[in-house]
Formats: sequence, C-alpha cells, structure tokens
Amino acid sequence: MPASRPVNVLYIGDSETVINRYAVGADVFEQAYFNDNGQYLRNALAGREDVTVRHIIPANVPAEFPATDEDLAAYDVVIFSDVGSNTMLFYPGLTPPYTYPLGRDRLKMVADFTRNGGGFIMVGGYLSFAGVNGIARYHASPIEAILPVSILPHDDRVEVVEGFRFAIDDPEHPIVAGFDWDNARFTMCGYNRVTLKPEGHLIASAGSDPIIAAGQHGSGRTAVFATDFAPHWGGDFIRWDGYADFWAGLLCWLAGAK
Repeated sequence: MPASRPVNVLYIGDSETVINRYAVGADVFEQAYFNDNGQYLRNALAGREDVTVRHIIPANVPAEFPATDEDLAAYDVVIFSDVGSNTMLFYPGLTPPYTYPLGRDRLKMVADFTRNGGGFIMVGGYLSFAGVNGIARYHASPIEAILPVSILPHDDRVEVVEGFRFAIDDPEHPIVAGFDWDNARFTMCGYNRVTLKPEGHLIASAGSDPIIAAGQHGSGRTAVFATDFAPHWGGDFIRWDGYADFWAGLLCWLAGAK
C-alpha cells in the first residue's frame, strides 16, 4: 500500500431504527428514531491524514456494499461491527418470481478480500460474533474461518454492569504499543465471549476471555476487538484521550502500514 495515501476503510454496521410503543391509558402511539452509533468512530477519525472511513449502515448494505471483488479491493480494511450475517447475505426482493443466483455471498467476498491481502476486523456488539440470542450467526461462517478466534454457536454476550478494564497481554504488539495503559481511564461494560484459536495471537483479555486478538489469513491481517467502540459496552472508552490514535493505529496495522 503506498505510503502517500491514507488507509482506506470500509466500515459496516452500528446503526438502527428504534421503534417505541407507548400505552398511556386508553391511548397507544409509536415513536421512531434513528440511532447512529457509528458516529463515535467516524468523528474520532474525521480529518486524519492516515485513515479515511466510509461508513455503510446496515439498512444500506444491499444498495451500497461493493458489488464486485474489484470494487471491494479499493479498500484496505473492512470493519464489521453490530451487523448480523443475515444483513450481509440477504438481497431485497426475496419473493416470487425469483431470479437465480440471488447475488454474491458478501461473507465470502470479505474472506477472499482478506486472503488476497486486505485487513479485516470484527468489533463486538449485540449483532457481532454470535450476538444476542445467537442471531448474528457468524459461527461456522466464512468470517469465523478468517478470524484469530472461534465463535460460539449460541448467545455469547457477557454483561459486566459493574464495569471492567481489559488487561494487556502483549504490550509490545504494534496495536497496543506506545499507550500508557496503566494510567488509561475508561470502563467497559460488556463483550462477546470468544475463544482464541491455536494460531491466534492474544493481545488483550478479560480474565480468560480474549478481547483483542490478531491473526493472519492468506496475505491479509485480521483482528477482533470483542468489546465495543460505542456505548453501552464501550462505556466511556470513547472519551479516552487515546481513542482516536488507538483505532487509527489498529487500522493501519491491519492494512500493513504499521
């Protein structure tokens, strides 16, 4: 990757439309609003010279995700965060009369992208890894195959309402090197439980559970951040003064630029 340009990141996930129903005596009404959790990473990295980010919200995946391998190869790193495998696989108009095939398998596209030298990271959340009630469904998928961790086949959430701090297991790894972790002040509130593969490299953990791990798939680099970079699991991590530099550095490492 030429050093003269920033790392080009495709970020998928982290938004939803929330619908609330209110019952007030005899009256019932609904309210809807858009929740944009992608703002935290986008805003932190906005204007940087080393990283540029294109964010696709889950609802726009069918229309905006790159249609070809060549289009996807325009990016250096792909992020999946809080976007389930159904969203990545389904195509609109799944009603008769059908046209076959339905379309490209986007999970396989990302696996191929990584094998050919791209970077990939999955970040934790209710629709990452296995997810709430297991509905993210990345277990036994092409995405699990490229990650440095194995994914559970059932609900993998660990809610830590009292808060936790992950421990740094390899302080010399480029992803975490250079930060004063001992004096970093932030609290996380949950993560997805995954297990380190034999070939995976453990960088940070919570007890016996990997939080940050890295690996290799073909010519590409992969990583996981099993907690979130947005609330609620992300706690006040977003206010840590090293937040932007940490994510920029991690993404540059995935792209092979660090």
